[in-house]
Amino acid sequence: MNELKPWYAVATPHKDIREGRLNEAVFAANIWAVVQEDAPDVYLDPEEFYRKTYMTSGLKTVLKRVAAGLQLEGESGDRIISLQTAFGGGKTHILVALWHLAKHADVLKRSPYGTELREVLGERFPEEPCNVAVFTNQTCDATQGRITPEGVHTRTLWGELAVQLGGKELYEKVRANDEARRVPQGLFIEVLRAASPCLILLDELADYCVGAAAVPVGETTLADQTISFVQQLTEAVQQVPGAMVVATLPASRYEVTQSEKGQEIFTTLERRFQRLGADIKPVADDEIYDVVRARLFESITQPELPDYPQQVAKAYQEMYASHAGEVPTAATKRDYRERIARAYPFHPLLIDALYTRWGSHPDFQRTRGVLRLLASVVGDLWGRRNGNTQTQHLIQPSHLRWSIDALQAQLTRLWGIAYQSVAAADVIGDRSNAGVFDLERGGDYLREGIARGLAAAILLGSFGGQGERAGFSTKELKLAGSRYGVNWGYLDGAIMELENRCFYLHSALAGSLGKRYWFGTKPTLNKLVVQYRHQIANEDFAEEILEDLQEVKNRSADEATWRVLVNPGVDLPEQKSLTLLILPPSLAWDDNGGDTAAVRERVLEISRRCGRGDRLYRNTLVFLAGTSRGLSRLRKAYRERAALEAVRADYWEQLDDEQKRDLKERLEKAAAATEEALGTAYTVALRVSGSSVETCVLPDARRTFSQHLVYLWHTLVEDEEWILRRVGLLTLEETGLVPKEGGIRLKDAIEAFLRFTDKPMIASKQAVIDGLTQACADGIIGIGRGASLSTLQKRYCNERIALDPTEEGVWIIPPFTPEPAPEVVTSGEIRRENDTETGTSLEPTKPRTSARRTVRRIVIRGA
Repeated sequence: MNELKPWYAVATPHKDIREGRLNEAVFAANIWAVVQEDAPDVYLDPEEFYRKTYMTSGLKTVLKRVAAGLQLEGESGDRIISLQTAFGGGKTHILVALWHLAKHADVLKRSPYGTELREVLGERFPEEPCNVAVFTNQTCDATQGRITPEGVHTRTLWGELAVQLGGKELYEKVRANDEARRVPQGLFIEVLRAASPCLILLDELADYCVGAAAVPVGETTLADQTISFVQQLTEAVQQVPGAMVVATLPASRYEVTQSEKGQEIFTTLERRFQRLGADIKPVADDEIYDVVRARLFESITQPELPDYPQQVAKAYQEMYASHAGEVPTAATKRDYRERIARAYPFHPLLIDALYTRWGSHPDFQRTRGVLRLLASVVGDLWGRRNGNTQTQHLIQPSHLRWSIDALQAQLTRLWGIAYQSVAAADVIGDRSNAGVFDLERGGDYLREGIARGLAAAILLGSFGGQGERAGFSTKELKLAGSRYGVNWGYLDGAIMELENRCFYLHSALAGSLGKRYWFGTKPTLNKLVVQYRHQIANEDFAEEILEDLQEVKNRSADEATWRVLVNPGVDLPEQKSLTLLILPPSLAWDDNGGDTAAVRERVLEISRRCGRGDRLYRNTLVFLAGTSRGLSRLRKAYRERAALEAVRADYWEQLDDEQKRDLKERLEKAAAATEEALGTAYTVALRVSGSSVETCVLPDARRTFSQHLVYLWHTLVEDEEWILRRVGLLTLEETGLVPKEGGIRLKDAIEAFLRFTDKPMIASKQAVIDGLTQACADGIIGIGRGASLSTLQKRYCNERIALDPTEEGVWIIPPFTPEPAPEVVTSGEIRRENDTETGTSLEPTKPRTSARRTVRRIVIRGA
């Protein structure tokens, strides 16, 4: 098989499309504008009109019947034809074709563009022009009438037809009836006989009658009179050889008006025409391909490639057959090859979606609307062909660019302004969810616009289906997005990613077809959250985590005596009491056996340095660090909360009540989850012991961070014994606080526990005080008071005394046996001299001489 070419290298659009000066009026036929010579050139020139007209079976049938009916001799068949389709269904186009046949038969009889017309009509081709009368809702105002070029003031349908068929002479036959706006009873047959052969074309008559209903005529209205005249006209035409009437009617009464009166008018007219006439469908469904090609393209092949559409169709149908389980069954059949060839350069799925799905909307002008939209699509692709990177053997739904004005206008007019937001968020441009995915993947995804193409196709298929037919199925999307020569496997991944990313994409199971996808105006909450998660996937939430730690750090009401600080630096001031320092999430303890040097170095750095100098109080610092796995889970919890908060900020007004309730509940759970995750993240306690870092890994965590800090406190106090609530005898002995000689100042003893890391940590200074008080009561140590050891005023041992850690002149001294106080006998009562005082006075009651002793002060040192 020869290499396939882009469609724009083979097919050639009409000049106005190629040059980007498309006038959409060329797709809106207006028979009265043709009569007035005020229509686009394509409608005024009979040869150009037939050159761009595809002969549908409906058009051929009407042309044959009208040509036969205009014959004065022979069988005429039905002389009354009604064309009834939805707006834009091709009715008026047929009327223009009949107008040119009747008015320009002499031109078309010899024109090269009339060849097919002559073949259709054969011997019945009119020999010469005949009389034609046209009446539409724009011809004659129901209230004011119209002044004709002949100077006649017409006021009614019958007046207009008479003037157009025979000038003033025939008008005189119904002048009185026209002026009185009363139907001519049995008179119009004379007009027809005089004008025969003649053709009467009636367009939008139902709409005219709606306006005429407001014009009173005696006890009736002009609408009543007009409907009555239709009855007179149809009966008269049947009796006059050479006379024909072709009338158009909308497909539904709702296309006329929503009023009860208007719908009644439509129903009555429909009965009148159908009683005597034959109804013909202008364009059969399977002919829309040919109509589109004829109206939009000068040629679809090149002389050297006459069978090229069949070549493309064969390649694509064989591609579908090779993936038989992934596309609709019909696409694998040889019949589908013929459909592709017939629709070329369009993919049949594109035309079908517009003609059948969009065509079901009452405000979408079916044939006309399809032509307008596809003309805009062709013009857009043709204008961008030089910079095109996509594979475009066919124009597929995946090649639609929804930023085109025509598509945007129809999208919002038919389906609602909210779809602008849908298209902008999920479909259009590099910043849409589909566009971002293509950019992230790069390569073929970006060159071919894989995800954007699928999103464009889904948007196209989102309308017109009912129930289980809503949207495009997975298999239909394979037709919409697959391209010959492009990796088929791209589609599955892109569809899955769109389902995860797109804000407004909905899906449902579709049986053997897989899933069915469509865009709605209500965002799907889960997808919004997923998308925001994706957008913030690389954020570490360090600031948010620190802010929350700062907020919850002091909520604990337990007996913990430490002060809690978050994210300390080397400039941390001296901490003269126990302090818990929570390290930032950037310093993670690798709990997978990896490197922990960064955390250890920071702990040592803070422990040693205080600003520019050395730190004195080093044994007051406990550190708490997060683990790598715990912090990963914590960031995930924060990401979830941030995503939910972003949805609330950006989409709250677009959510329905149920979604709002759901979002509110999820936000509450996310807030709780983040606080709970704080505890599970921060499970490594550290301290400096001597010159090294000692760790304690918590085996568990608590639900809230404040509870977690309580749990940490109890673990370090009760299980690990890092922190002492009271200094016991063994600790006093190990730390040199049970002197054998000399003494130690109380404040120095307390300072030693706060400064030197070779000693246990204390919950507070009171821990030392309580231990010393008990040791004194037990006779392990003595306590003295005085300015110095050599000038002690009092000594205490084997008794409980009150100590104040801030008191000056308090000394820890070796234990001693207090001397009994001398007994004094007064009035038969024995009393010890010191019974009224606590402690042993060092001032005797009687002067005595004693040897002077040298007292040594003990200084406590540590690491």
